[in-house]
Amino acid sequence: MAQLTTARKAAIKAAKWGFLTWLLITVLGIGFGYYLDGSAGLWGSSLGALLAGLFFAVTAVVAIKTTKVGPDLLGFIILGSWLLKIIFLMGALAWLRAQDFYSRPFFFAVLLAQTIVLLILEASILTRAKVPYVEPNLAPTKSGTQPE
Repeated sequence: MAQLTTARKAAIKAAKWGFLTWLLITVLGIGFGYYLDGSAGLWGSSLGALLAGLFFAVTAVVAIKTTKVGPDLLGFIILGSWLLKIIFLMGALAWLRAQDFYSRPFFFAVLLAQTIVLLILEASILTRAKVPYVEPNLAPTKSGTQPE
């Protein structure tokens, strides 16, 4: 029988594995970027990894911190964090558009690879988690016995 877990533990597990995966893809991307395109490839890979990492970190923190809130507040927090991420993305891309110190192909490749891999990883971990719909209250009753 599969062991049950909590939503918070599942979110923490996804964040841990996501960080390790992000770190691996970042190191590979920066290595390939520097090897194939010098410092421009290094900067492009680094910026792509940084942007993807920030997005994943915000998503992970929101997932961990909102495991105990109601659905109305949860929707507000998720949509608010999504809106802030999109505003930040537009600002970052607008600033980067005028810059020429980084490799755009490496920026795009690492950003795309990070995004796809992290989304697949997060979805696979969270869909496999055995989280019950209702968590029983195991606090002792007034008579001192556990509820059945």
